[in-house]
Amino acid sequence: MTKRSRVAFGLIAAAGAFLPMGVFATSASAASGTNIQINQNALIAATTCYTFVGAEDEDYCNEGLPMGASRTVALPPKATEVVIDLKIAHSGEWKDSIAVDTSKNHCIVVSGTLFDAWLKETDC
Repeated sequence: MTKRSRVAFGLIAAAGAFLPMGVFATSASAASGTNIQINQNALIAATTCYTFVGAEDEDYCNEGLPMGASRTVALPPKATEVVIDLKIAHSGEWKDSIAVDTSKNHCIVVSGTLFDAWLKETDC
């Protein structure tokens, strides 16, 4: 067994030893009726992809949202976190990523240009 394998095995064994002690808390699921509002203010056609942690079978992307448009994304009840990835539509170039919890509604603004686009959480 290589040194790297022994270290990895030891870390896994140590983590497993703490599981029965309740050291690792589970996250709460999405609150009923929670959503994310995406407002697209960037000078690009934006594609936003959603990874619903805990409900990965419901992941999807919104393709080519034009400047000035908005979209509301309902959160699946099983989701514990949402990772939103931003890319420029049709180019495949990933520009930014943001993670939010599912305990409340969130508003996200897409800003920037073709050369520098980003996601930012704002007040709803």
